[in-house]
Amino acid sequence: MREEIEVEVRPSSPTTDPRSGWPLTVPPLVILWVGERPLAVRLRSVVAISRFPTNPRLANLIEGDSSAMGFAIERMPEAGLWRLFSQPPRPRRVGL
Repeated sequence: MREEIEVEVRPSSPTTDPRSGWPLTVPPLVILWVGERPLAVRLRSVVAISRFPTNPRLANLIEGDSSAMGFAIERMPEAGLWRLFSQPPRPRRVGL
């Protein structure tokens, strides 16, 4: 039995650059579902991939393509993927 693959795109609210006050667009949060389980989540410039995917071949393809496009890759347990999109992302402090 083949599991259904689905891509969900959730828009992100724009933010403001604290240094200049200029508005900044934020890329959407993208979730790749295999059946009812998340396989990968793209949040800004990072792609998080399930450490133990139900479809390892697809996970390897996603990792290779994302890395080739310049995204940072992070492997994490499935519970970590669920946490990424269950609440809005927290602002990160940028070192100057």
